[in-house]
Amino acid sequence: MKVLELLGVPGSGKTTLARELTRSLPGAVSLEEAVRLALGARGEDRLARAVANATRSEGGRLWKMVYARSTDRFSALVRFVAANPGVLSTFLSAQETRVGRDRRQDLVLGWTLNLMARYQLAKEGGRGDWLVVDEGFAQRGVALFAHGYDGSERSALDAYLASIPRAEAVVALDVPLDVCADRLDRRDWSERVRDLDPPGRRRFLESANDVMRLVAGQLESEGTRVIWVDGTTSVADLVALVAATLAT
Repeated sequence: MKVLELLGVPGSGKTTLARELTRSLPGAVSLEEAVRLALGARGEDRLARAVANATRSEGGRLWKMVYARSTDRFSALVRFVAANPGVLSTFLSAQETRVGRDRRQDLVLGWTLNLMARYQLAKEGGRGDWLVVDEGFAQRGVALFAHGYDGSERSALDAYLASIPRAEAVVALDVPLDVCADRLDRRDWSERVRDLDPPGRRRFLESANDVMRLVAGQLESEGTRVIWVDGTTSVADLVALVAATLAT
């Protein structure tokens, strides 16, 4: 199973594009669906296995509630950390150095731990040709450093990126920050920045954009295929472009 991650600042359209890629790319499966299929086939938690097989949808409320309490989730996290010890250690080290200027580190840590468990389950399940991840380990690097990044943290960012499981391809969305801000104003900002004033939100997007480009450049220099796309283009055209690029 190959991994395709989405990379971009908040509001760039990662989730929308990931959903359409999952629907249109031959052999593609979303991370959430891959987890549901894996637990339905071989989950140790009998309740989670039964619900996974009964719901037939990774978006069901019952499935999400049962999965959050599943013993499979916690055991998968243990297996991921054992197999990839550098990810958690570099992540926590970076958070420790950013305590004075970061916001809601607990949220970012929770997102990352959840990703570790889901990634492990999905890869072990091995269902599908492409595993499409809209908020993967590359994107977690953006979340980790997005608040007030400066060049002095480059070594910590590089250390984190060197530790993560490598995706076969990353789709990087290039979107003007004004467009991203307008989308977030209409859709709602995340908990981390919701209480900031407009200039503070703009600074956050600018910093996130800087980090996103550094992440893309570093991954590409290490051999990951990075596909840059114009995120203001129609989703149908973006899907066709990504599919054609992956086919070459």
